[in-house]
Amino acid sequence: MTASSQALRGPFGQPAPRVAAGTLPVLIRPARLDDIGLILELHREAFADKFGGAFGDGATDRGVAALAATWRRQGSAALRGMFVAEHEGLVIGTTTVRTWEMVTDDGGAAELAFHEELGLWRAARSLFALSLLDHKIERREGFITDVAVLAPYRRGGVARALLSRAEQEATLRGRRFLGLYVSTRNEGARGLYRRLGFYDVRVRRSLMAWMIFGQGSWVYMRKDLT
Repeated sequence: MTASSQALRGPFGQPAPRVAAGTLPVLIRPARLDDIGLILELHREAFADKFGGAFGDGATDRGVAALAATWRRQGSAALRGMFVAEHEGLVIGTTTVRTWEMVTDDGGAAELAFHEELGLWRAARSLFALSLLDHKIERREGFITDVAVLAPYRRGGVARALLSRAEQEATLRGRRFLGLYVSTRNEGARGLYRRLGFYDVRVRRSLMAWMIFGQGSWVYMRKDLT
């Protein structure tokens, strides 16, 4: 998914110019701990439905704080496989490619951080909601999540550059294919993924996810690397 039309300004409310298709120079680099705040603000814009559903009306700020606290407790392990796109010093996009060995027990960091920031009941609800979006990563898979680009910088090749870097990482790690989920109604993203070599494999449906997030079906798409 890409960022909502609300993301029309750069840091501290400065106007962000629109760019012509395919012309934007970006640096793709691994995410750092000092990027956490920027990445989460980008995610908040890009995935407003996910944040609203997971944390509830009026609690998005606290939800972002809970996620930030979780990542900081986990340290660099939380950012493994995460990349950002940087343009003129501004983080304008991000994505993550995970492999099965990156999935480790966080020692309850998420539960503790969520309880502290959200309280017991809201933390339990939020963790349950987010669990509905989980995916069991196969050993041969590089699983891509959170492809997000700020709205003013769309159609500038940023998502392509991020996905290309994610593919390189998966290949270096010996993965055989890439996988990702995309909403069945997000035709723009599905079209981009198809142009990059992904194809539909199956549809995942969840009534509970529909009740919480307002959407309950996603296509699992795959790209073979070998």
